[in-house]
Amino acid sequence: MGDGQLDLLAWKPSPQVIVFPLARRLEKVRRVANLLSKKHGKDADIYWKNTVRGLFEQLQRAGIAETVIADEVRQFQDAVQLELRQRAFIWSPQGGDAA
Repeated sequence: MGDGQLDLLAWKPSPQVIVFPLARRLEKVRRVANLLSKKHGKDADIYWKNTVRGLFEQLQRAGIAETVIADEVRQFQDAVQLELRQRAFIWSPQGGDAA
C-alpha cells in the first residue's frame, strides 16, 4: 500500500457518542414539569438543581463535552418551561375547553 492509497481495513475512526436529546425525552420533561408544578420557592429550586445536576453527571459519564451538555440542559429547561406554560394555558379560563 505504498502507492498513497488508504488502507480501509486499518482505519479506526474515533468513537462518537450520540445522545438522544434531553428535550426530546418527553416522559422526563413531563415528569419534571409535573413535579415542579407541585413545588414552590426553595423546594422548586432544590428539585430543579438536583435534576440538572443529575442530567449533567449522566451526560458527563457518557463522555459528552461540557459545552454540549450545557446546550442540552438549556434545551431541556426550555422544554420543561414550554410544558409548564402549556399546562397553565389548558387550565386557565381562556384555555382548555373554552369555546
